[in-house]
Amino acid sequence: MCLTKDLLVRFYGALNFSLRALVHYRVLAAFGKPFDYFLVEEPWRVHEVLEKAVGRHNAELVVNILTDFTKCWKKQSADTTPSWS
Repeated sequence: MCLTKDLLVRFYGALNFSLRALVHYRVLAAFGKPFDYFLVEEPWRVHEVLEKAVGRHNAELVVNILTDFTKCWKKQSADTTPSWS
């Protein structure tokens, strides 16, 4: 499965609000741009940006959550948001 910008944006939107807020403000403080910018404009830098903003361990946790999300997404229709927990 290929990760697209659209899938990354859907993943970010499906994250728990508190995790999304943490990532948003830490990336904004570290890079001067919101995380959404990197998802849409520079998706190849997502892991690097996460690692610098929230640390290596937390970046790996987000990547693991993304992996689970894509597995659920692959099983479900592209028209609906996957129900993963």
